[in-house]
Amino acid sequence: MSERPARSAAFVLAGLVIACGKPVDPSGNEDATFTKASMGGQAPTGDNRPLSADLAVEPVSMLVTFNRLKSADKLQEALNKKPGQFSHIDLDKDANPDPLTVADRPSKDGHAFEIRVRPATGEFVVATMLFDPEWSYLGHYDGVMGGAASTTARPLPAAPLAGAPAPAPAPVVVATPPAVVPSAAPTQVVVGAPAPAPTPAPAAPAVAATPTPTPAVAGAVQAVPAGSPQPAAAAPTSP
Repeated sequence: MSERPARSAAFVLAGLVIACGKPVDPSGNEDATFTKASMGGQAPTGDNRPLSADLAVEPVSMLVTFNRLKSADKLQEALNKKPGQFSHIDLDKDANPDPLTVADRPSKDGHAFEIRVRPATGEFVVATMLFDPEWSYLGHYDGVMGGAASTTARPLPAAPLAGAPAPAPAPVVVATPPAVVPSAAPTQVVVGAPAPAPTPAPAAPAVAATPTPTPAVAGAVQAVPAGSPQPAAAAPTSP
């Protein structure tokens, strides 16, 4: 889109939104949480500013109204084609704009797109943009439709889309108790009691000594007891 057609489209858009009022709450009063479409004004700043303050809401509405991006998939593709072009939201603080997602929401006033941001920490609602039945932009909510605002300090978690598979539950790990090993009976120690005497080792069995025969000596005289009638005789010599 060139600069002149874009400027003309902006004036046409401004003329359309002036005539449009705010949606009403259940009591019939104008919904105070709804921000009417406007081409001017200064975005709020500070740590508690709405997430939509970091989103180029009005240029995004032009993509829908004038570029005919009237489906969530087409709008999402256009918003992420050049990261940082329409949003500089960085919830995970990695110095890179977080990718955007778009969800189609039913609206009794026409059409609604819920713009979301998806950092590494999850998916959060940025704003809900409303269009009339003819796809003229009406304004936006700073969060979910008719709900609380989503701020940089407290971003609102995005609800799962209808028909999306539910996340698988985390497996439950059951800890197995360690096996109980029976311990030996504790030894009772009495302070001051004398130490038990050591058990003596069994003695080795006694071995009977075999007497060694004394060899006879040649020329030895065999002694005869005194008073014996037997004369002394010489011991026999060994051969």
